[in-house]
Amino acid sequence: MMVVSAPRLRHSLGQRAARGIGALAIAATFALGLGFSDAALAQSSPGTLGFGVDSMPRPSSNAQMVLESDQLVYDYDKSAVSAVGAVKIYYDGYTLEADRVTYDQKNKKMRAEGRVKIVDRTGATVTADTIDITDDFATGFVNALRLDTPTQTHFAAEKALRDQGKTTTFYRGVYTACEPCREKPEKAPIWQVKAARIIVDHNEHMVYFKRASIEFLGMPVAYFPAFSAPDPTVKRKSGFLFPSAGYKKTLGAFLQTPYFWALAPNYDLTLAPAVYTNQGFLLDVEWRHRLEHGQYSLRMAGINQMNPEDFYDEGTRNSGVKDFRGGIKTDGEFYLNRYWTFGWDATLLSDRTFSRDYSLLSTNTDINVSNVHLTGISDRNYFNAQALYFQVLTNDEDIKYDQGRQAIVHPVIDHSYIFDDSILGGQLSIKSNLTSLSRDETDIVNDQGVGIEIAQGVTNGVLDDDAHILGLSGNYNRLSSQATWQRSMIGPMGMVFKPFGYLRGDAYYIDQDQIINGLNDNGSYFRGMPAVGLEWRWPIMAAGLASSFLFEPVAQMIVRPDEPMAGALPNEDAQSLVFDDSSLFDWDKFSGYDRIEGGTRVNVGFRYLASVGQLATIQGVIGQSYQVAGLNSFAVEDLSATGAVSGLETDVSDVVAGVTLDTGYGYFLAARGRFDEANLDVNRAELTATGKFGDVTASASYLFMREQPAIGNDSRTDTISARASWQMTDTWRVFGSVAWDIEGDQLASSGVGIAYDDECTTFSIAYSEIRDDYTDLQTSKQLMVRLELRTLGGTKLRSDVGELTSSNN
Repeated sequence: MMVVSAPRLRHSLGQRAARGIGALAIAATFALGLGFSDAALAQSSPGTLGFGVDSMPRPSSNAQMVLESDQLVYDYDKSAVSAVGAVKIYYDGYTLEADRVTYDQKNKKMRAEGRVKIVDRTGATVTADTIDITDDFATGFVNALRLDTPTQTHFAAEKALRDQGKTTTFYRGVYTACEPCREKPEKAPIWQVKAARIIVDHNEHMVYFKRASIEFLGMPVAYFPAFSAPDPTVKRKSGFLFPSAGYKKTLGAFLQTPYFWALAPNYDLTLAPAVYTNQGFLLDVEWRHRLEHGQYSLRMAGINQMNPEDFYDEGTRNSGVKDFRGGIKTDGEFYLNRYWTFGWDATLLSDRTFSRDYSLLSTNTDINVSNVHLTGISDRNYFNAQALYFQVLTNDEDIKYDQGRQAIVHPVIDHSYIFDDSILGGQLSIKSNLTSLSRDETDIVNDQGVGIEIAQGVTNGVLDDDAHILGLSGNYNRLSSQATWQRSMIGPMGMVFKPFGYLRGDAYYIDQDQIINGLNDNGSYFRGMPAVGLEWRWPIMAAGLASSFLFEPVAQMIVRPDEPMAGALPNEDAQSLVFDDSSLFDWDKFSGYDRIEGGTRVNVGFRYLASVGQLATIQGVIGQSYQVAGLNSFAVEDLSATGAVSGLETDVSDVVAGVTLDTGYGYFLAARGRFDEANLDVNRAELTATGKFGDVTASASYLFMREQPAIGNDSRTDTISARASWQMTDTWRVFGSVAWDIEGDQLASSGVGIAYDDECTTFSIAYSEIRDDYTDLQTSKQLMVRLELRTLGGTKLRSDVGELTSSNN
């Protein structure tokens, strides 16, 4: 035996010279194949359980090894060599540390002992008491193993065995994606998986768990005799996903267990069968396909109900009273080239409430909008063509809204172009719109917004005062185009002048079934509208004490003839008219193309902007609009009563104002209102506020609208809503929301919940309620429980709790 001792030995050896001692480092890192990487731990299959072991590559043939130790001991009798005392071996990007490393050349085995630590190229760290490895690196044995990866996942085992490079078995293994507590490292993590054996198959890239349990805070909550998952080197792998469960009065208790089938790297199939104790078996299938220049998906669900009559609730809803129910949802997006995109997003349901009853395919509660679109965008061009189908989902017996009343749009096309060269020193642009639609039934409602038959609202071709028509049955086609020119000029004393003008033309072809209120007969019509105008602004700035202020009076005049055929043409896209500070200086305040503002109008107002040091930014607008000549288009009602209570129907409009306050420190306030021009009574008011107060984040909104007898609305809208979240600790938070109907003096909706969030776990319990007067849902009280475990996936439990709580509304 020969002992070499020195204050610190350091050897740098080539590949051949390291045959004996070099194996100490190489074998330790390769024998178990414990290499992890960030990419390997990211899996695309949702909710798949997974952590694994990746077999490491062989070292390069020209790799150099560096050995540091206090002593080198050569035992010629036993053909063994040992590095003793603070051993460090560096080889091909890997590091081995131990108190003693011994290589048995006769038996071709290596043992590292005492505080063994291995760090691979990715930064993954393996610690153990002892490591035994054969010379060919294929079979190894580790005692008291712990592995910490760069992606903050950890597992440990009392011992581990690698067999012929094919499998690695961890005995009494533990896995978690939670970081250990800094103050109490011995404390159990939030969650961990314990298994009698964890077997990693390096050929199949699968991890098998035997006699496994999931523990929360050291307490077992679920037991699995056996389950498997792909190892983290696999981005997509077929297998079962986490199940979800719940209870609903009409459905019974239910359980859904999805299966993810990775058919190829670019397409997959998810089968999600569900069993409902009261309604039977539901099949939910989703296909996803990614192509070179786009992707698409198709999802289908259906059930043959055992007890469809349970969905009947007299006076409220009964669309679910049928044997077979289901639906289809598909979407896609394809990039034809750098300018053009083609896609679709469509949902078709067997009835109005299937998606809400089974929480599938759609989250909408009032209407589903399906579309096929073609879009082109360049520097100065924009083109968009859409075909639209609207499926009504509301099912209130008081609102008899038949599907046939809803228009089918085939298609609507928008195009705009901005000319590159200036014209007379200004900018010229063109925008166009083509709309073609049809509906089977006339969409007519009474003052309360309840659908009625045409015979109930029209007498001898005249619309009754308490009825409004939102759309006529038949075909409607319109082509509109508008050329606009504008230029900004700086005048004396910093004044800004912007002359502008536009020329608009509309061509109609109408083939509709009813002629009401003298509406133009079927056939072709043309409407033109020229306009010229001038806008004047005088921005006055002041600064001082680290603050700046802008005062800007604004006046705008638009001169044009009266609106041609005002109120005598169908109005399909200009029924929404909200006059406030944001639309005060719009040249045409109608929201769509079917109505066009005419006559000479003057808009005046005052803008204010202040930056008060580092404290806040304040913006404000106040103004009024005047019809100074010609016919006031907003005083001419069409079949939908657009403009009747807009605040613009008189020659002197209501006063509109708005103000925002933004501190930049989490406090924001926005208020806007419309005030009667005669006595400044509030006709409409909106208020929104958000703020962060220490650990509490809160927001509130308020809406007030005065009663509007002109359109049959005899009651005012007066509601307030608020939501808040309190971060009690770094991980726990409480949240809630409430909506109160001040006019009705009752609670409209409410919700409360508690949630836990950290680096490895997301958990929440939430209860929500919508009062019967504000929904057509049969059950409006819901309890939702969600759980997400990082790297393992998540599940949810949802349940109706209406029958468990008071029905007093």
